[in-house]
Amino acid sequence: RDKLLSNYEVLEHIHDIKRRQKRSASKHRAIQRTENLETILLELQGYLKVTPAAKQTADDLREFLQHISAYELEKAEKLQLINVAPGSEAALHSLIEECDQRFTDEERQQMVALVAQFLHPDVQSQ
Repeated sequence: RDKLLSNYEVLEHIHDIKRRQKRSASKHRAIQRTENLETILLELQGYLKVTPAAKQTADDLREFLQHISAYELEKAEKLQLINVAPGSEAALHSLIEECDQRFTDEERQQMVALVAQFLHPDVQSQ
């Protein structure tokens, strides 16, 4: 509860919940679920399936975090990079405070390249 979660982690948690529900429903009598919880899970899963989280893997995130650690970024900035997966330098500027003052042009381009390599920014439909 003290940790911030990436969209990928939330999506994986939803998948785990659904798997547990299927197993328990098949082993025991059907568990009565609240409508609100099912609605929330379906809507959240639908949203996350059109974000980069849908194509990310735990290995992608681990490798990205290893490579991006070369840059002095706050934890919240790293989380934003993972969740949004900016495909351009302009998008990077909206996620990293004082980006142009903290990083050179080359460093910003390298960060965008890391995002492209590990975080699949092309998945976004927005």
